[in-house]
Amino acid sequence: MEVADPRNVVPPGRVAPFTAFVGAVLALALLFAANPLATLPDQLPQLPVAFWTMAVLAVVCDARPFVPPGRRHTSAVFPSTCFTFAILLSWGLGPAVVVQAVAVIVSGWRLRHAVWRTAFNVGQYACALAAAYAVTRLGPGTVFSGGVPHASDIVAVGGATLVWFLVNYVLVGMAVRLRFGGRWWPSFRQGLGFELLSTGSLLLLAPVLAAAARTSAALIPLVLVPLFAVYRMARLTVEQQQLASLDPLTGLPNRKALLAEVAEQVHLHGERSGRGEPDGHLALLLIDLDRFKNVNDALGHAVGDRLLVEVSQRLTTLVGGRDMVARLGGDEFAIVMTGLTDAAEARELADLVVRTLAEPVPLDGLPLDVGGSIGIAVFPEHGEDFATLMRHADVAMYDAKHRNDTIAVYTAESDHNSAERLGLLADLRRVLEAGPVVDERADADRP
Repeated sequence: MEVADPRNVVPPGRVAPFTAFVGAVLALALLFAANPLATLPDQLPQLPVAFWTMAVLAVVCDARPFVPPGRRHTSAVFPSTCFTFAILLSWGLGPAVVVQAVAVIVSGWRLRHAVWRTAFNVGQYACALAAAYAVTRLGPGTVFSGGVPHASDIVAVGGATLVWFLVNYVLVGMAVRLRFGGRWWPSFRQGLGFELLSTGSLLLLAPVLAAAARTSAALIPLVLVPLFAVYRMARLTVEQQQLASLDPLTGLPNRKALLAEVAEQVHLHGERSGRGEPDGHLALLLIDLDRFKNVNDALGHAVGDRLLVEVSQRLTTLVGGRDMVARLGGDEFAIVMTGLTDAAEARELADLVVRTLAEPVPLDGLPLDVGGSIGIAVFPEHGEDFATLMRHADVAMYDAKHRNDTIAVYTAESDHNSAERLGLLADLRRVLEAGPVVDERADADRP
């Protein structure tokens, strides 16, 4: 059964405020664009071939937008941004809004967006274009009047570019916040660099396209070359970010990706706990293979690597796509469980992991028997940040090994490296370094 795209679904309890926000954005877009759209029928016969060339390229290019892969991606590269912004600079708001709306509808159909999502995107871009157009009208005359750009044109275009970007990105950030709660800032900040690189490049390319259009419509298709460069740049940026967050042997997320995941989920589950929701618990399971060193020593590192790949596949199949499985290095793995009501649910998954690891792994005709020890730390009982949860899960895992058990949930009693114990050890070390205390009066009285 195909899983529905979560970005096409509004969480229960947020439908009313989110729908009101979408309606407000559409109302503002209609208010700003009403007059330019009313005069558009009279303007269409006067539009040159350059406009129609840009309009066709905007729609065609948005039929294949670049959407970054990932579990929670929200950014995408839509080439129509370049063409519609150039249309705005050259022929005004009405033609730009219409072309952008058609491109958004085409891309929404291709990406299987929900109707409300496509409608919001149309209103969002219309508001951004209207705000940018208002900036261009602040100075004397129109942009590129007479076909020769002046200093005032450069200032107006720069201001319009900045306003378009801010309005568009703020509207998207508010929509994300209304849909998913107060954790909008991490996603907002995380996607800002990608948006500046991709969308910012498209916006800055638009004035060049507008100037070229005034010379000859034949120059417009040449912009496809730098557009392809922007497309490749965005793809390479995402691929580099993915490679930096993946384990090269197993393809699983690495420690860096695990840290980012836990930090985001801690923020989300902290809000759930604050609202009193029952699923406000998060569990970090730390898994250490018990007899992996014996395999490496007896059969070599090549067989050991194949064993790690097999274990990673078993864990991924067991967990599914709901939770994250990561490899921390060596023979250590981790699982992040979200939306839990108590530690018992994490214990149930740990039992399944133990049974899965207990099954022999056949490699080169040899059934390799590897087990695992699992330590569990639960948010917020055992820590409220990645470092604390990781340390406590590690303590629980070694506690399970020392007790010849397979699973252990963190308890303060098993933490032999607590702050109080470390303080006592430090005091004892200072006393030993100081040496024995000599009582001079007792030595004087001694015969």
